[in-house]
Amino acid sequence: MRRLTTDAGTKPIALLGAAALLIAAVLGLLALNPRPALADDLVCGFGPPRSSWVETSVTVAERGHDTPVMTSTTRVGVPRDWPGAAALLGDGSAAGCLLPDSGTDGGTPSVTMSADGAEVVVQSTRETRLDLYGVQGAGESAGLWSSRESGGTRVVTLLPGLGAMPSGLTGARWRTVVVKTPESRARTVTPLPSEVLPGGTYVWRDGAAPPRVEVALPLSPRAAFQRWSELRGQHVLMVATCLGFTLPYLLLAGLLVLLHRRSADRDERVLIRITLGALGMITAAEAMLVVGGLTGTLFLAALIGVLDTLAILVVGAPLCVAVWGLWRTGLRRGVPLLAGAVLAVAGSLAILAARALHSAPWDPLWAASAVATALLLTGAAWAIAVRAARVRGRTPRAVRVLLCWSVPGLALLTLAYVAHAAVVGLRTTGSLPDEATSPYFLLRGLAYLMWPLVVLLLLLLLRLHGRRTDSVGPSTVWLLVFLFVVGTIRWLNTYAGMPFPLAGLVGLAALPLLLRLTRRAEVADPGVSRRRLAMIVDECRDLEAREKGLRRRWAAGEVDDEEHTREIGPVVDRIRRLRVEIGLDPGREDGLSPLDVALSRGPGASWWANARLAARYASFVGAPAAVFLIWATWSTDSRGHDGWLDRLGDPNGFYGLAGDLIGGLLIWPVAGFVLGALWRRLPGRRGYLKGVVPVLAYAAATGAHAVLNNVIGQAPVRGSLVRVLLLFLVLTVVAVLMDARTLQTRPGGLASRLTPVAVVYRLGTAGSGIALIVAQAAAVLGLWSQLRNGIDITSQVDTSAQAPISADAQVLLGRVDR
Repeated sequence: MRRLTTDAGTKPIALLGAAALLIAAVLGLLALNPRPALADDLVCGFGPPRSSWVETSVTVAERGHDTPVMTSTTRVGVPRDWPGAAALLGDGSAAGCLLPDSGTDGGTPSVTMSADGAEVVVQSTRETRLDLYGVQGAGESAGLWSSRESGGTRVVTLLPGLGAMPSGLTGARWRTVVVKTPESRARTVTPLPSEVLPGGTYVWRDGAAPPRVEVALPLSPRAAFQRWSELRGQHVLMVATCLGFTLPYLLLAGLLVLLHRRSADRDERVLIRITLGALGMITAAEAMLVVGGLTGTLFLAALIGVLDTLAILVVGAPLCVAVWGLWRTGLRRGVPLLAGAVLAVAGSLAILAARALHSAPWDPLWAASAVATALLLTGAAWAIAVRAARVRGRTPRAVRVLLCWSVPGLALLTLAYVAHAAVVGLRTTGSLPDEATSPYFLLRGLAYLMWPLVVLLLLLLLRLHGRRTDSVGPSTVWLLVFLFVVGTIRWLNTYAGMPFPLAGLVGLAALPLLLRLTRRAEVADPGVSRRRLAMIVDECRDLEAREKGLRRRWAAGEVDDEEHTREIGPVVDRIRRLRVEIGLDPGREDGLSPLDVALSRGPGASWWANARLAARYASFVGAPAAVFLIWATWSTDSRGHDGWLDRLGDPNGFYGLAGDLIGGLLIWPVAGFVLGALWRRLPGRRGYLKGVVPVLAYAAATGAHAVLNNVIGQAPVRGSLVRVLLLFLVLTVVAVLMDARTLQTRPGGLASRLTPVAVVYRLGTAGSGIALIVAQAAAVLGLWSQLRNGIDITSQVDTSAQAPISADAQVLLGRVDR
């Protein structure tokens, strides 16, 4: 009895041991088998063809902005009498027997007949983005190829390890296998290729079985740094992101603090404090991220809703303070506005608390909190702008008109941002993303679109300076420099995955340096009105021409000395009286003419008047350029994909498009304003030369960004030259219109306004007009050549130089059959 019990207890153990040995034996046989595993024949009901051939290639290269892409092209030929050939030629249902994935990026695989009609050829192209930030050892597949990254090396192999090889390729002859690595030199290549072609191309030919191709590619230093900063250097990346966004704002805040300490004007000090508060609101989201990340409390703060609560308070506090300030300045309905602001903030916090208590993820409360924060941000921007504009009396009419259009636009923008994030999140992941549910992430995303508020506040500060003085002082120059950088240069750029405001910092350094190198003394105030000065210029030009003609006749002997003295005396006396009237040396020993005085002073009575007029001209002249920039931005994204719908398919695509839209509209009036404000300090006795300095500063900033991209092997920036040429064209036309306004002596149409300046520029003769024509023609020619070559002005990749997706087939089609 005891023996039977013992045998019954040891029997299961023996069975488990036998099963383990059997499994080990099967695995060992599979490991010794040199052929890859084939897919189950039940998947393909036609069975493998009696003979077939395979040609496949893969290209690993970067496309767009730091996007490594693996593109594979596979061609399979099967006999016409194979049972699945009819299905291939029909609906293509048998493609799954021959290809690991019957779909392509552009649709179904292409099926064609050979020239002699004996074979059916199936071709498929797959493209897969290789993620630098994935888990070590995880791989991506594209057709018959796979890639994995480990230890700073990317390994590309034939036959993906994530799935089995199609059963229809059993016994197929592998005529050509190609690996192309045009941007990096392979570290190891196994087995030994049949051919090695230029451009990092490795070819294997005529294999009875699929070669076990494995190519190891080293990651570039930039790609390795990107991976390190994302996976192991989170704190470094977090601090760099914060500095990349806030550093120009911090420099501006330092300038404002210095001005606040030195200013004795109470209104200016109030406006500076308002601007500092707006800068604090904009940069608060990034500051919270850094503090939470460095202290290790970020996850817990997000889990219990601390970040969302702080985000609402960050927006709500400036709103309440600004509305309270409006009430103190005597704004009607100030008390109801203040009460409404407090209730709005309290309601947003209540919605957040109710969402925490009600945990259903599909409840509208999850999106209501973000919507409420978006509307609070709109209200805060409006209240700050109105409060800043009412520092001296009533709100200016120009600001009122601007707010009537911009505030509804900002509200729609914020709501569209939430809606877009929700739609993209539900479509891609099936859940609401953080931007649609979290006030903090919403604020962090929209903070990148709040720089127009900073531009408005800087303009209001400059308005106070313009009322106080007629000359541009050092503090005014620095405010103009920051206005130029904020309004025309999008300062946050990414280099090898690390944000850094290189373009903005170069702009902040280049414009003051150019102003110092080309500095010229301002011409003294002539003490007459613009129209009287224009009449003096016109009369002096006629008198000087008459004087020159009389001297020429006297030198030629046509008149004697007495007649010459009698005729030229009144002319010289009149010129002397006119010069004295505008404060010039009557003997003309100072080297200045009334024309020089007029063109150097500009059409405005002060630098502020010049700035306003130039901004107005630039808004109209830059309208076609703005439409062109926006169209180009919305037609192609940074990876060369056509269509703004493709860009909106990216979770971050909406505010990228919104930023391009705002930048495309705002760059021209801001650049024109800076040109007019610095008009009297810029070099050149003709207006079209004065735009060279701001254009050079813009070119230096964008050029530094493009150069660094090329140096570190990042995707080259192709659009900088086009933007520089457009800015040069617009500012040149604005300068000509400014000169025309300066020389205008009577009301009239555009033709009558341009006639005096055409005479002054001496168009049609060898003079300054030739330089203007040559410069404009060169700019137009450069712009046309860029566009003719198909270079997208907003893309960081030359789409015309990109090889089509099916270009790898050219190597396969150029084979030599054996």
